[in-house]
Amino acid sequence: MKVTTGIKCDAKRIKAGGAAFRIGEELGSPHPRELDLKDLAMYRNVLVREGEIKGAEGRLLRKGKNGVIHVRRGIVPEGRRRFTIAHELGHWELHEEYSQLLCSAEDMRDYGRSPLEVEANCFAAELLMPNSHFRSACGTLEPSMALIESLASDFQTTLTSTAIRFADVSKRKVVVIYHQNGLIRWSYSDPRKKLLFVVPGKPLPAYSSATLELAEVSNRMEHYDDADWFPQVTWEKPDVLEETKRMSGLNGGLTLLWFP
Repeated sequence: MKVTTGIKCDAKRIKAGGAAFRIGEELGSPHPRELDLKDLAMYRNVLVREGEIKGAEGRLLRKGKNGVIHVRRGIVPEGRRRFTIAHELGHWELHEEYSQLLCSAEDMRDYGRSPLEVEANCFAAELLMPNSHFRSACGTLEPSMALIESLASDFQTTLTSTAIRFADVSKRKVVVIYHQNGLIRWSYSDPRKKLLFVVPGKPLPAYSSATLELAEVSNRMEHYDDADWFPQVTWEKPDVLEETKRMSGLNGGLTLLWFP
C-alpha cells in the first residue's frame, strides 16, 4: 500500500523551517508572544510598513541588503497580521533572487500550489509556533477545532497554519484538509505517520461535516458513517472522526480528520 499526502514534505520545506528555527535560537528561543515582528524584521535589515495594498495582504521589496515589507492596513485578527509579516520575512530569508513579491490572502493559505508560498508559510509557522513551545502546548490533548482555535489565539497565528502545525507536532494522527467551492484543494498529514491520502481536486464527500447542513453537523469531532474521504481505498476503511470549520466568506472550510 502506498501512503502519501497532498503536500510534499521536501528538502525546501525542511530548509524553510530550519531558517526560522535558527533565527529563534539567535534570539534565545522566546515565546512567540514576546516576539515583536517589526523589531525582528529590522534586525534582519527589513522595514515593516502598513498601508493600502490593492489585491494583496503583503508585499516584499528588496534592494541589495535592505528590504521593505508592506502589510495591508486593517488586517484582522492580529494572528493573521502577524502571519503576513512572518510570511513576507520568510520570502526575505529564503528567496533572495526575487526583488519583489506580492502575496494574496490565498497565498497565506497555500500549502499545495506554489512552492515559494509553501516555503514562506513553513518559515512563518516555525517562527511563530516553534516546536519547543508548541509541543508543550499540545501535550496529549485530543484534536478539535476548539483546540486549534485556542492554540491559534495563544500563538497569535492563523487557523490553517495552526492546524497543520498540530498535525506535525502532536502525537495524534491527524489529516488537515482545505476545501473551497465543494472541491478538496489540498490535504496534509505528517509523512512520518503514514496516514491515508485525501485526494486533492476531488469533490467533498457527501454526508460529511463539510457538506451536511449546519444543523446536522456536530461542533466536536464526530464519526460520520456515510462520509467517504478515501474512495480510492478498496479494503476496509479505518475508523475516522472529523470536524469542519466553515469559512463562509471563502465558500470553503478547513476539516480535521482524526484516526483515534
